[in-house]
Amino acid sequence: MHHAFTIRALLKQLPVRVESATAYGDRLLLGTATGALLIYHVAETGRDKPPTLTLLETRKSFARRAVEQLGVIKEAGVLVCLADGMVTLYDLHTLSSATPLTNTRGAHIIALHTGVDHIDGIPTLVSKLATYGKRKVVVLEWRDAEFYKSFDYSAAEKIVAMQFAAPGLLVLSTAREFLTLQLPRGQWDDLFPADTASLRTVAGGMAVGRGTEASDATAGTPAPANTWGSWALSLAGSSADVHTTIARMPGDKLLLCHKDIGVFINSAGKLCRNEQSEPMIFSRAPTGITYTSSYTVAISHDPGPQSQPPSSGSTVDSLPGPRFNVEVRNIGTQMLVQTLHLAEEEPAHVFNGAGGKQVWAIGPHTVWRLMAMPIQQQVEDVLEAEQYDEAISLVAQSDNILEAEKEELTKKIRWLRARWLFREQARYEEALSEFTDLGATPTEAIALCPERIAGELAEETTDAESVAEGGGSTNGDEPPAAAPQTDQVVWKEALYAIMRYLTEHRRWLQQAARDAKRELEYVVRVLDDDEDSEYDEKDPDSVRRAQRPSPADDEDDGALPHVRLKRLAFSLEQMEIPVAAMAQVVDTTLLKVYLECSPGLLGPLLRVKNYCDVEQSEGLLLEHKRYLELVDLYHGKGLYRNALQLLQTQGIAADSGSLHGTYATVRYLVRLPADQFELILEYLRWPLQSGQSRIPQQPPTEDSSGSSNNDDDDDEDWPAPAAVVSTIFADDRPAAQAFPRPRVVSFLRQSSPTLVVQYLKYVFETWHDESSTLHDDMVAAYLDMLD
Repeated sequence: MHHAFTIRALLKQLPVRVESATAYGDRLLLGTATGALLIYHVAETGRDKPPTLTLLETRKSFARRAVEQLGVIKEAGVLVCLADGMVTLYDLHTLSSATPLTNTRGAHIIALHTGVDHIDGIPTLVSKLATYGKRKVVVLEWRDAEFYKSFDYSAAEKIVAMQFAAPGLLVLSTAREFLTLQLPRGQWDDLFPADTASLRTVAGGMAVGRGTEASDATAGTPAPANTWGSWALSLAGSSADVHTTIARMPGDKLLLCHKDIGVFINSAGKLCRNEQSEPMIFSRAPTGITYTSSYTVAISHDPGPQSQPPSSGSTVDSLPGPRFNVEVRNIGTQMLVQTLHLAEEEPAHVFNGAGGKQVWAIGPHTVWRLMAMPIQQQVEDVLEAEQYDEAISLVAQSDNILEAEKEELTKKIRWLRARWLFREQARYEEALSEFTDLGATPTEAIALCPERIAGELAEETTDAESVAEGGGSTNGDEPPAAAPQTDQVVWKEALYAIMRYLTEHRRWLQQAARDAKRELEYVVRVLDDDEDSEYDEKDPDSVRRAQRPSPADDEDDGALPHVRLKRLAFSLEQMEIPVAAMAQVVDTTLLKVYLECSPGLLGPLLRVKNYCDVEQSEGLLLEHKRYLELVDLYHGKGLYRNALQLLQTQGIAADSGSLHGTYATVRYLVRLPADQFELILEYLRWPLQSGQSRIPQQPPTEDSSGSSNNDDDDDEDWPAPAAVVSTIFADDRPAAQAFPRPRVVSFLRQSSPTLVVQYLKYVFETWHDESSTLHDDMVAAYLDMLD
């Protein structure tokens, strides 16, 4: 809940009893129990201050008896007055020229509507007045401000409420059901029939739930076992305890409210299943309902400080709590926004003016004005409560925000919602999908991860980090306890979600690189540079202190507080970011994620072209002793010497596992291109020398079981020199053929003439080299073997 309105009593302790009221332009008209009409001038003093009312005139003999209802047909210049069981029309500007409508005798309900209707294909401004009394509905019609015709329709049952859904459709309610009357044909239809089978068909199985009062964070509470059918069936109860209201809503909709449950219908009389998929459940049965651009405002009778037993058929239990007689709900989400208590007396009427921008409440001797808080502050309050869907709904429905600003503001709220879903709700997939839809740079999602994943991008603290570090809470200076198993599972889910997100983004970057795109457009969050800002992220209460004045200030000038947008103090800007730079961030982060949850995927990442930052990746792989993957990283970056030095270091180490020995070095040398010939010779000396020194002087002996008693390491880890030569030089791969053969001979002669003979035999027999120099080298090698 948040503060959508402040209430101001503009008139108090009126000496007469007010029975009805209406407003138009800068006029407020009050009809009294004595038949007098009070005419007030409404002086708006600014958006932040309540208006002042000045009594212009009192028409004491306006009606013979109490003025029961008032209405204005502004387009026709007509004031409608229901008094003494009959409707009378007055000139709106002079309030004279009374025209009593004798065919409306016995009327006790009126309804007004003005809209554009196509008559014979021509758009026509049509105004209609409907009255009901003595089982008869009378409809008067004006076309383009000129009176056109009056229609009479017989009603089979007593009507308790009615309202126009469209110029050609009147919605009415009896004590048992809702009906529609098609105009001018006069066809009556049951909107919600009272038989159970039909009601369930209309209901469509849609549940009536109370989850609308909770935010997304608390969703999941089982809904009461009520349906639209059971709601409509309850109309069949006794008329004595029926509270039925039909109220106009924005967007040519009506709210049909029976007792404490209301449903929305459109101008065709159909349920609004898409826009309002659930009914609106009030805390108690309203006695009057109106609307603003975003809210329904309902008045009801306050039962007093003591909780009362719920009325028969009520879906909401009466619980002890704050007293109120005004209830405000969001039209889009049906969520309870605010309750207000008009302490002076119970309100009897509520209506709006200025196209829904003004809300008036009328009591027997008091007139209140509900002053809307600035929409920016309302959004801030809702964001403070982490009700992001509510904030998006407010912005979408508000008529105080330009359409272009609505789009920008909605994006910013969705941005904050995505962060909240990730950090607070552990709804990682949904959060990352939201970032993707917004076109956000991947760094925004990466920054929500712990520092060991996000690196320099990491924010100070995140819930995910506290979980990953093994702590459930980071409040105060208490050391975190060991993380429960469920927290570790949640963190793994976050990692896998990030992994999928980055992998998908990596594909886009690779495609951009293939298309020779140098830059891609991203949406980037840029914090506003406000030196005067009073908002401290570590102190959320600073928002409230900055926004709201002290009660004393509020009482002094009656002004609404000015607001600075703190939580939305950033902008979303389209920026072009180099593909290579973003790919480096994505690939490096992906490597960190793989280290945490899927080490087996490191090889596929590093064995192909990647943009991993070498310095960061090198440190991480060494820390986790992922030497094979580090070799792949070096190789992909062209750092062949680094890879060979690592292989030699690990080959000598006793605890290096599969890298122990010279085999890994030899296999890596095979991968090098021909232009690395000098580097190959440099690092080939060690495998040749090691292999030569490990050749046994005597054949190994075997025990009775046939196993060797040689204590040397496995020969596969330390290949013999002849095997090394066969692998590196005497091989049919293109690089081996491209090596300068005299240089190879010279190199092998330093180790053993036998290796020279082995190599040259392969050269002559396989490659058919007829070089006389190489043949001379072969002869020299044989002679050396004889020495």
